[in-house]
Amino acid sequence: MKETKKNPSLFLSILILAVIASVLTAGISAGVATIPLLVVNIFLILLISMAAGYRYADLEKSMMAGVKRAIDCVMILVFVGILIGAWIRCGTVPMIIYYGLGVITPRMLVPLTFIMCSLLSLCIGTSLGTAGTMGVACVSIGISMGIPVPLTAGAAISGSILGDKLSPLSDSTILAASASDINIYHHVRSMSYTTIPSVLISLFIFYVLGGKYAGAALDQSVLQTVRDTLSGMFQFHIVLLVPMILIVILCLKKVPAILAILISGFAGLFLAVVVQGASLTEVLAIVYSGVKVDTGVAIVDTMLSKGGISSMMATICTAVLALAMGGILSEAGYLNVIVDRITRVIKSDTSAILTTLACGIITVMLVTNFYVSVVLMGTMFKEIYDKRGIHRSVLSRTIEEANTIILPLVPWNTSCIYYMSLFGFTSLSFAPYVVFAYVNIGISILCALAGIFIFKALPDNDAESDWRIWKKKDVTEGPEEMESVDVETVMEM
Repeated sequence: MKETKKNPSLFLSILILAVIASVLTAGISAGVATIPLLVVNIFLILLISMAAGYRYADLEKSMMAGVKRAIDCVMILVFVGILIGAWIRCGTVPMIIYYGLGVITPRMLVPLTFIMCSLLSLCIGTSLGTAGTMGVACVSIGISMGIPVPLTAGAAISGSILGDKLSPLSDSTILAASASDINIYHHVRSMSYTTIPSVLISLFIFYVLGGKYAGAALDQSVLQTVRDTLSGMFQFHIVLLVPMILIVILCLKKVPAILAILISGFAGLFLAVVVQGASLTEVLAIVYSGVKVDTGVAIVDTMLSKGGISSMMATICTAVLALAMGGILSEAGYLNVIVDRITRVIKSDTSAILTTLACGIITVMLVTNFYVSVVLMGTMFKEIYDKRGIHRSVLSRTIEEANTIILPLVPWNTSCIYYMSLFGFTSLSFAPYVVFAYVNIGISILCALAGIFIFKALPDNDAESDWRIWKKKDVTEGPEEMESVDVETVMEM
């Protein structure tokens, strides 16, 4: 019998990955849910591995090791469900939507769609939920003004994936940090260096694209219906911003993520009672079941019927199964063989990041599942980044840029299918207008080529980074010379 730690053949490793990709691609194309497909993949991997000589006891131990890595991720997701429900019931999210819709003009619809979807997605941590609520509202307003649906939808999708990528409440953010085995705050901080410039550039592009519709007539009916419904359900007050302000401050203070989420969530539940007049029984029910509303206005019902622990169960199951499968692939050595081949072409920090980006895009297109792709990439590349002394937040950042923002552009991915159905598309006519995806990938590539934002792990504590901008002098001759520029110094210039 083989020891689990021994590396298998390259053929067997490729066969295993091919089986995973085939099952997921065929299943998703046939409309099968992801969770049963992951169960099928785990079963097939176990059978193939035992046929190749691996002991089941070793494989099971590897699978459980992968699941153990998911515990932090699972607990954060549980409490995020509570947070989302609390923010909606106390009126924080409805207030953002209400005042956001109040400043829309034909000239500013497209850039404001991007901004408002970004803010909402940052608040609730879901791109699909944001597009299905704020995105639908903005597209409906755009239709009334004669603005092409692909343009407004592209702005909505761009904002939705921006918040989904950057929000510490997002399952993609949580899983990318978990798969890379780093602190979620380090992950978010690292992403901000490439995301903020991408946001500014995207906003300018959307402003230019929307400029040609400045003279369009605004039909207030759809907008006013949503605003009237929200104002009739909630009391809006500046104090409702407290839950958002709390979580920002706690994140900056590096309070543990679970504690920060719980404090903000219970602040929201408290405000739901004090400001909105919710009963204690209702508030406690929100913890598990989330918010359920029936106003008769479909857009508003979709916007507000969210949250609760129960809403996160499918995401939690998917994450756990994906990490269990990743544990087998890693511990059995299937990924080690492939990584060894990839390592041969990596001669610099730049090539490490560009290879991660390329492999991530290819992987998510092959396996058509974000969770599986993120786990595979994190498992495959951690050792490479550690050997080069690159802080793992750079890995987790690159994984997100190769996965989260690509999903709407992969026709056979469920995210893309969802957006096409949501906005009534029969083709990828919205794809050219998902500006943020292209800009963010471009910024990531440029930063890698320039050798900036490649943060190094501290020699005495590789879990920490010195957060400096590192520039390579020479990557081909002799030891690498590095010069650093303190980020705070740059920001003061």
